[in-house]
Amino acid sequence: MASGTTLIFCRVGQELRRQFFLSLFLAVMSSVASAGNKPAWIELRSPNFIVVTNAGEGQARQTASQFEMFRAVFRQHFGMAQESAEQPVMILAAKDENTLKQLLPEHWARKGAAHPAGIYLGGTDADYIALRLDVSLNEKAYEPFEPVYHEYVHYLTRQLIARLPLWMVEGLAEFYGNTRIINKIAYLGALSVTNAYILRNEKMLPVSTLFEIDASSPYYHEQNKTSIFYAESWVLTYYLITRDWKENKHRMNEFVQLLNKGVAPKEAAAQTIGDAKALDDALRSYMRISPAIVKIEPPKIDENGFRVRSLEDSEALAVRADFMAHDRHYSEAQQMLEQALQADPKLGIAYDGLSFLALQQSNFADAEKWSSQALALDPQNYRANYYYAWSLLNAGRTDEESLGKAETSLRAVTKANPEFVHAYDALAYVLTLEGGKEKLDEAYMMTLQAVTREPGNVQYRVRSVEVLERQRRAKDAVRVATLAVEMAHTPEERQAAAAALAGAQQFEESWEKIEAFRAGQAALGDKAGAGEILPAGGLRVTRAVNMSAQALLLTNTQGVDLNAYLTSEVMAKIQREWLAEMQKLKLTAPEKKATVIFEFAILKDGSIAEMKLKQATEEPELDDALHGAIQAAGPFAPLPAKFRGKQIALRIQFNYDPGPPVTSPDAASGKK
Repeated sequence: MASGTTLIFCRVGQELRRQFFLSLFLAVMSSVASAGNKPAWIELRSPNFIVVTNAGEGQARQTASQFEMFRAVFRQHFGMAQESAEQPVMILAAKDENTLKQLLPEHWARKGAAHPAGIYLGGTDADYIALRLDVSLNEKAYEPFEPVYHEYVHYLTRQLIARLPLWMVEGLAEFYGNTRIINKIAYLGALSVTNAYILRNEKMLPVSTLFEIDASSPYYHEQNKTSIFYAESWVLTYYLITRDWKENKHRMNEFVQLLNKGVAPKEAAAQTIGDAKALDDALRSYMRISPAIVKIEPPKIDENGFRVRSLEDSEALAVRADFMAHDRHYSEAQQMLEQALQADPKLGIAYDGLSFLALQQSNFADAEKWSSQALALDPQNYRANYYYAWSLLNAGRTDEESLGKAETSLRAVTKANPEFVHAYDALAYVLTLEGGKEKLDEAYMMTLQAVTREPGNVQYRVRSVEVLERQRRAKDAVRVATLAVEMAHTPEERQAAAAALAGAQQFEESWEKIEAFRAGQAALGDKAGAGEILPAGGLRVTRAVNMSAQALLLTNTQGVDLNAYLTSEVMAKIQREWLAEMQKLKLTAPEKKATVIFEFAILKDGSIAEMKLKQATEEPELDDALHGAIQAAGPFAPLPAKFRGKQIALRIQFNYDPGPPVTSPDAASGKK
């Protein structure tokens, strides 16, 4: 299941339409403000979780201990160190239904809607779990933690997943999602009643089919086929893990190791866990046997190190508001945060929340204001530093001073929270914009830091390709882009990786021509003279210009991922047309770095509107070339159907980075 929101009553994570009435919200806020009839909120910090609850210290300790044990069992199985610097997950542990209702109001506002017992929110800057303790900590409850555990496994496997097939990604989450922890003992292999029911009543897929399913497959997306995919992924993973335990083997781990070395999944399976035909026969036999639950004593959790403190009403309100902001309850979260600040004007988390809200709604000036106020209270606040940097970048402030400020803030993020992976990717982006050999060398190192921490994130590898192209390391760019294509699971990842590979291959081809021509000119002594423009029909002298581009989305995406559309449909076409326009110019390229910025809108049908030149160079013909490239690239494909807006607004920044003068090989050969 992809990272994001998962509800306990759902088998598969799916986006539910948010409907909430302001009158209900005001009533809830009124009850929150009545301190006399509600228990105090406390915060408990364990090594890897922050529990905020109104249920008292005892249940806070039980919640933290349960999740710490679950994490320890998983990491122990995969031979991962128990100690790590990953950012803690925030758990909002609601005492009862009424408290959770205040956090997830839309599920109670709609008549007949199911009422969740918990939710997992995965985000760029924070990961949240919300639980209803009177259900979740009831050991007799039906699979109480399963969906939340499922999504938390995805969080834990982000460091393992580089080439894992989708069946294994989901199978691990399903297997560990059914872990039971009772009296500080973990029981692995607990029967998933839902999956067992599906397997009894639906025809199983051949394992060869299961091996081929990816994120674009109907078995992963269509409701009537999704269940059998998850159920069979669960039982296959269940069989492979318990078989290893019974036979004291490590074939699953060996399978993962081969995958990470680049061995094709089918070959890796044949060498370790078994080929599809052998697994078909084994599964049919295994389904007739009652699975055994394995009892494991987790590594000891030192609860003496848990730190507990009481929260002021204003801080507890701000924490809940931040959760609601990440769950896209923007107006409600705004009111709660403003109320918290009225009570405590020096509450840093409230300024963080307001900055996050402003960024989500494209209010970049407000985001800069709120994050600046948070940093005035705590200069090392990693979230405030991250928001401040992105407020500058999203506002299109790519002048030297603004880029320097963004760089400083992002460096503060990596120092304060070294495992905040997105900061390395953002810093690579900023350093690439700044340019220069030293900056580009460091930008590449930043992409390696991000990839090392999350090897399965294709976007980090695409960023690496962009940096390598700026470094003119054409072959390395193609190599990394090829790996990104092989790793991509979702259609969006495939499109982004494919576009990166196509661009890298085009760059490699062009660069090889330039290098070959330079070598030829050096052998001939370059009698034409660098920088000279000859009459028509003769050699046309230009410069080896390294051209790069970045696109910034100025529109609230409403939660829809538009990255693949922008990468493959918009930027790839514009860059092709820009290259063609540049080759038509009858002048030398600029002798110094230059940047041109355009803003325009893409309408629902893909047509272009409202184009404006926001930053010009000293060469009008070069600006006109980009204008013509954007016009020639359109119309684009219609906007993705999931996006309900009428248009998206973009800012496109193109950078010229001239190299030493050369004579165009195409011109020398008489090509137009």
